Amino acid sequence: MSDVRIRLHNGFFWLILDRPPLNILSIEMLDQLTTAMHDAIVHPPRLIIITGAGDRAFCAGVDVRDHLDGREKEMLRAVYDNYAAFEKLHSHNIPTVALVKGHALGGGCELAALCDTVIAHEDATFGLPEISLGVFPPIAAVYFPSLIGYNATLRLMLTGETIQAKEALRLGLAHQVLSSRHFLSDAEELLTMLATSKQV
Repeated sequence: MSDVRIRLHNGFFWLILDRPPLNILSIEMLDQLTTAMHDAIVHPPRLIIITGAGDRAFCAGVDVRDHLDGREKEMLRAVYDNYAAFEKLHSHNIPTVALVKGHALGGGCELAALCDTVIAHEDATFGLPEISLGVFPPIAAVYFPSLIGYNATLRLMLTGETIQAKEALRLGLAHQVLSSRHFLSDAEELLTMLATSKQV
């Protein structure tokens, strides 16, 4: 059974991470995401939306077990392939949105940041805690300096701190923060606006 649910509705192509309780990414999930993104190029949707099932986490990182027992190279291959899929979507002008509720940590934070737009719940949190395991996040190390600046990238990578949605907005990791009171309706309105603006 797939841990990535795929849904097409009103021209919106939803990729929903569904691995309770924290939607931790495995190599297989990354490959499922990458395959779905390539499939979307064949029949371009109005918008690709990546989100996590439930309220606890968008995605709280990459499965630690996939960094061990000789699986490291395969994990890096899956991460690279997924990054390349985002680049291909960009080249085909297919917009991507991360809809973030709960934790977006490590690989989850990187996955969100690769999207063109990040819409965050006011209670969402972002961070790169890999330093506690003695490793650096590969995408963040390369991509984040151009996104949020060198100093902010070093701060997140070297401290492993978790930041709130409003701080992520200030740094540029999030583009919109929505209140919990009208989160779903406001998010739906924003998604429609983004899809419309991309068609103009």
